[in-house]
Amino acid sequence: MVSESIQQDGSWRRLWGVSAYRLLIAAAIAVLVQLPVSKNFLDIGARNHPLSVVTLVAAGMSLLYLLLLLMKFPGQARWHLWSQVLVDTVLVLLLLHYGGGITGPFSILPFLLLVSVASLLRGKGAFLFVWVLLLLLVIESLQGGMASLHPLFGQLFIYILALVAVAVLADSLVRSLDRGNRLAIQRDQELFNLNVLNQEIVQQMDVGVLVLDQYNRVILSNPIARKLSGYRFWGNVPVAIDLVQARLAAMLIKNQDDDHEVLVPSGSGDPASRDQAQSLMVRKIALPGSPFRLLLLRDASVLRAMEREAQLAALGRLAANIAHEIRNPLSVIRHAANLLDESMENASSRHLFEILERETVRINAIVESVLEMARPGPAHLEPIALSSWLPKLLVQLQADPQLADMHVLVQDVSMSLLIYADPAQLRQVVWNLLHNTAQYAVDEDGLVRVEISAERYGKEQIMLTLRDFGPGIRPEVMERIFEPFFTTNSRGTGLGLPMVRELIQMNSGHVICENHPDRGAIFRIFLPCWDPHEETA
Repeated sequence: MVSESIQQDGSWRRLWGVSAYRLLIAAAIAVLVQLPVSKNFLDIGARNHPLSVVTLVAAGMSLLYLLLLLMKFPGQARWHLWSQVLVDTVLVLLLLHYGGGITGPFSILPFLLLVSVASLLRGKGAFLFVWVLLLLLVIESLQGGMASLHPLFGQLFIYILALVAVAVLADSLVRSLDRGNRLAIQRDQELFNLNVLNQEIVQQMDVGVLVLDQYNRVILSNPIARKLSGYRFWGNVPVAIDLVQARLAAMLIKNQDDDHEVLVPSGSGDPASRDQAQSLMVRKIALPGSPFRLLLLRDASVLRAMEREAQLAALGRLAANIAHEIRNPLSVIRHAANLLDESMENASSRHLFEILERETVRINAIVESVLEMARPGPAHLEPIALSSWLPKLLVQLQADPQLADMHVLVQDVSMSLLIYADPAQLRQVVWNLLHNTAQYAVDEDGLVRVEISAERYGKEQIMLTLRDFGPGIRPEVMERIFEPFFTTNSRGTGLGLPMVRELIQMNSGHVICENHPDRGAIFRIFLPCWDPHEETA
């Protein structure tokens, strides 16, 4: 459909061009024939009157035809093509007939007619018309016009050969122009598609992109760049970079080098920006041979978090290797300590061995935790009804001496809430969180209180919430609570909460921590819910 519309547009353009070209020639001939000196200048003699009538008719019809084309009436381009060719043929033959034939001043008109026909009809239709025109010219030449003598057959033969040569050359030229036009249209379409693709890629990139012109105005941006810049008044017109963000403009002035990344720290905020903009990593790229430049923006805090995650992952692998190597000699030390303890009767020495035993147990717990985090077992997912599973779990956990004095309140949980998770891993998650609460969440009365609730979160998740009533978590600690080996307890391992996050992620969920406005900390666990109807389907 697109190619047909393009062909139709090309046909109309050719018609308009040929019609304008015909109108100029017809008007020039009409004016020339109407001049007082035309009889002598053109040597038309007594044929001046019918010739002047024909030229006026030709000019009038050319003007009328151009007006019809401008209105596209009728709406079919093919109808205009053939009607124009037929009318032009009749007019040229009449001008030849009343203008002295092929020896007269209008003998050039058939050549012009052939050029226009080759442009309009193309291909076989144009060559068919050439032979029809040649036949008509031979007939007109043999008749000799109104008063002209018959031309010599040699002159007629040369004239016909010239017409055929012009027809072939005109057809070849028109075909070449057609191929060039088609190729140009194809290239334009490819460039357009490529431009659309490039813009779509830029819009979907997870890196902010700002395109600047030579005047440091933003002419193109993607959603990430608009978000990171903090500017709120984006439009379709170029906007100066100093209006978008003053610190970016200052960076461009200060750093003239291209293709390297610069940290632009957060400032007090620009007048047209949000209250506080984050720190940015900005890379400036010059485009060779172009006045435009690219600014690539990335959130520095996100990059730092990614680097920290990579460092922690590397640290975790290293710790797992070290823990594996420590476990065997640690077992030997514990066994040797137990043997020595049996032969010791001195009370002070026995106290020292108790310290040794306690610390080796602690080291062994750290080693086991590290190895469990490094090589977690696969999650065996199954539906868990929280309304019945949570009370049973708490009865089991409160058999632990460290959790025996904890006051745990489970709020009413709907029987329809079914979590799709591994029960053993979810039990480990709750146990770790309660142990963490027992260490850090003692309230003003010296008690440890926890509230557990569950509710549906969206269509596909359930949120399990554990809230304590302790002093809460300091902001500087909140940022690091999920880091391995980070702890504020001298006897802690720093692996409880990192293991919680690891286990939750293995069950296709995530966990967040925040302080309650009144007091205490809140752990929110988001896990997928199970729909028995979907399982049946």
